[in-house]
Amino acid sequence: MASRRLLLVQSTVPPYPGGTNTVIERLLRDLPGWEADAVTDRAMRRHQRGAAAPFAARAHVLKLPPWRAIAPLAHALNAALAVVAGARAALFARRRGAGAILTTFDGGFSQIAATVAARLTGLPLVVFVFDLWEENAYSGVERATARLLESRILCKAAAVVVFCEAAAEHYRVKHGISADVLQIPLARDSTPDPDPPRPLGAAEEVEVFVAGALYWAQEDAVRRLAAAVHAAPELRLTVVGDRGELERRGLHADRVEERLAGGAFQERLERADTIALGLSLHSPHPDIVRTATPARLVDYMASGRPLLVHAPGDSHVARYARAEDFAEVVDADDVDEVTAGLRRLVADPARAAERGVRARALAAERHDCRVVQQGLAAILARVTGAAGS
Repeated sequence: MASRRLLLVQSTVPPYPGGTNTVIERLLRDLPGWEADAVTDRAMRRHQRGAAAPFAARAHVLKLPPWRAIAPLAHALNAALAVVAGARAALFARRRGAGAILTTFDGGFSQIAATVAARLTGLPLVVFVFDLWEENAYSGVERATARLLESRILCKAAAVVVFCEAAAEHYRVKHGISADVLQIPLARDSTPDPDPPRPLGAAEEVEVFVAGALYWAQEDAVRRLAAAVHAAPELRLTVVGDRGELERRGLHADRVEERLAGGAFQERLERADTIALGLSLHSPHPDIVRTATPARLVDYMASGRPLLVHAPGDSHVARYARAEDFAEVVDADDVDEVTAGLRRLVADPARAAERGVRARALAAERHDCRVVQQGLAAILARVTGAAGS
């Protein structure tokens, strides 16, 4: 059966870094029955040179940077540019014979442009919600735009896709819509090792490995994790990131490593003694933290390494880890409690290994890329009325 075309309207696209783009690439590369095109910001060209991406073709539009000095004006101009981008995307969709339009919540530009394109073409619009829009850490102008448009966009979309039940419940209550829930997928070539994870052996120092983005949604938790490690002489902290940025944030790590991608990152995870995932306990935007599903979580699970989750008790991540018992969970704002949680991981290698086996099994069963892609293909078949697509 010939593949149909899916048009992604998104201001940033793979291989541009970030959790959203990581998941988009995993979902759209070799999506059964579909080929993906993209309409994206012109600035993405420099990221696309010489890099593999899951898109058969690209059209480029212009998005202005959010200059702080004239943020309201820049936002207004970007809203106008989003309408223009949507018109251009509609022309591109017709020329390429697209069967559906896909976008994500990323601050307004993408979803406005995609909605315009869908209206002009009559094609079904599928919205991926990686992060909530109105509740996000955006400017007052941006949140006002979200209050005005969010319900209109989501309620008229052919499908709204979220990545945990907490986000689906949020939109059920807020807008009365029924969202489809997909799991965050593993990389297509990342199959969890069926063998038992490497046991945590006795050592004078045990590594606590922290990776992923560091911003307001993680900062207070990572700061507490760092303090907890430094309170325990037998632990040492490794952080993936920029040393200068860590120093500006007042975070000290025993070791700082550069970011790795793909298989190299997974191999590094499997060499870690223990892994820690932190989400802010005191975020000014708690709904974001409560509904967040970090893309790195499934990579951590697939590694089989002892995992500590330091996050609010009502967050999806903490609830998932507790319900399936694949990680030690600490939801208290207390450095001593975090230190104790890390020591529990180290003190009981057999228990840690059991959890590692369980985490790998869950990753293989629920987060296998092909399984998640089949779920997305089924959603696209439903909204396009094309059974078997």
